[in-house]
Amino acid sequence: MTVPKKKARPAAPLTREAWVKAAMNLLAQEGVPAVAVEPLALALGVTKGSFYWHFRNRDELIQACLEAWEQDQAADVVSRYSGIPDPRRRLRVLLFAAFEDVENGKFFAALTVSAEDPRIEPTLRRATERRLAFGMEAFQALGLSPEEAQERALLAYAAYTGYFQLLRTTPRAVAAVTDLSGFVRRLADALVPATENRGA
Repeated sequence: MTVPKKKARPAAPLTREAWVKAAMNLLAQEGVPAVAVEPLALALGVTKGSFYWHFRNRDELIQACLEAWEQDQAADVVSRYSGIPDPRRRLRVLLFAAFEDVENGKFFAALTVSAEDPRIEPTLRRATERRLAFGMEAFQALGLSPEEAQERALLAYAAYTGYFQLLRTTPRAVAAVTDLSGFVRRLADALVPATENRGA
């Protein structure tokens, strides 16, 4: 007697989150223009039909990536850093965490390349404003004047954006940074006053 073979169950459709994650990885590596349905479907081993199950078009996928990134960044700052009571330690921890999160830095740098894109600009602007405000608040908590706090927050942010832009566009320019922790430590030592009221 021949036992009938069981029909293989069709593979479960790829989740929306899986598409978003794959698109965010591609965006971080190759930029916003590289995010397209066909290469993503090929990389994920599915048909384009799986994409259209979750998204109407490419723009909706890009918007989903931006929303996921912005929500993650906002939640990360609140949950991980706001609870550190010592502002000096909070600033140093934040600097180290920002530079050591290479994937996020690359994603951010890729967004800045497309900063004039009307889909990208609002998200990038909100993220920048939020990061600068958080840094300025921490510097002011050290006893610095609003002007000095703003200047130091801008210097820290400029160093961060510059480093990841170079890493993205001309990696040889930052090849000398073989000790990233030492690099960030020198930056933190230069920007975070050793004692309160310094420079105020």
